[in-house]
Amino acid sequence: MRCDSDAARGWHSKQCSAPRKHFSAATLLLLLAAFGMVCGTGGEVAAKSKAVAWKVIDDALLRVNGSPVKDWGVYQAGRKTDPLLLQMGNRFLLVEIHERRLFELDPSKIEHKAGELVWDPADCPATPLATSDWVEHDVGGAFQIGAKIDNESRSLDLQLPHPPNVGDLPARSATPAQRRNR
Repeated sequence: MRCDSDAARGWHSKQCSAPRKHFSAATLLLLLAAFGMVCGTGGEVAAKSKAVAWKVIDDALLRVNGSPVKDWGVYQAGRKTDPLLLQMGNRFLLVEIHERRLFELDPSKIEHKAGELVWDPADCPATPLATSDWVEHDVGGAFQIGAKIDNESRSLDLQLPHPPNVGDLPARSATPAQRRNR
């Protein structure tokens, strides 16, 4: 809809039907202060995150420098397999597969519960470990992830099993078949 300013430019127009509101300087100042308070508290709320439960991935395989690791575990948050938490003894690594980054995590910030770990992603360090030689590909029954930690000259090779494809299972009838004796 065109307003009076359009007529001043030489355009053919009608008068605006909506009245214009004018705010006093004090009202504008109060609105800006309220907006600043809302944004300020919103930032603090957004900065606080919640700890996430990480569940173990069964049947995964891990090799470091080509050798199996004795005490280790790999964990996922919910159904997501990116990122992963990798535990090797008392050492914890956050593996961001798609971003190709590894982070060393503080073990004191990870809580052990029955069959799972609890860790807050807000506790992730700012700088990742220096890595190279990233590998991510499907090797048939598993998904392979590999990387070399440059400072330590260690190569990690992690294989995660594919979830079973339920569509490949034979269909079951709603009522069980009964055996007939002859």
